[in-house]
Amino acid sequence: MSEQSIVLSKFDVAERQFNQAVSLFFDRADPVSIHTLAEASFQVLYDIRVKFDGVSLVRDSEYVRPERKKEWNGYMVASRNFFKHADRDPDEVHEFKDVFNHFSLIDAANLYLTAKKAWTSETLLYVSWFFMAYPDLIDEESALGAHVAQVKSRGNQFDITDFRTIALALKQLKSGELSLPGLSL
Repeated sequence: MSEQSIVLSKFDVAERQFNQAVSLFFDRADPVSIHTLAEASFQVLYDIRVKFDGVSLVRDSEYVRPERKKEWNGYMVASRNFFKHADRDPDEVHEFKDVFNHFSLIDAANLYLTAKKAWTSETLLYVSWFFMAYPDLIDEESALGAHVAQVKSRGNQFDITDFRTIALALKQLKSGELSLPGLSL
């Protein structure tokens, strides 16, 4: 049997982890695995963020008091740390809510887009899904807010609860079987 090897940069690893997490998310796969991949991708992108001036939407929030930042970030990584480590708490249990994945993925998507400076099938579908699922989080005066309002006014938004169709669209976009007018990925 021959051995295969892959030469990867840190960004390549984060990209693969992020894309797999998004695919699993739309396939409605195991939320713990999704979270583990999303957080691993985020952490690599966050660690190399100085190369592309990346800022975390959640962990670098300017709205958190500086003296409470460590506590805030502790909440943000509680699930990730529980899934990765057992050295200090081998008998503990943890309540995980799959909504945590929504915010881990958008934070990773933001860093990924900042680094890549291009949309991919995964970023396009996930970011679109997120901002349609959470429209009240967007500043209506921002360019993104105006874009979301424009999409909604056309009435041609996709059903954010129809994960099966979104997963199929993702597979078709990646394979080239589906293309969107005016969009090149």
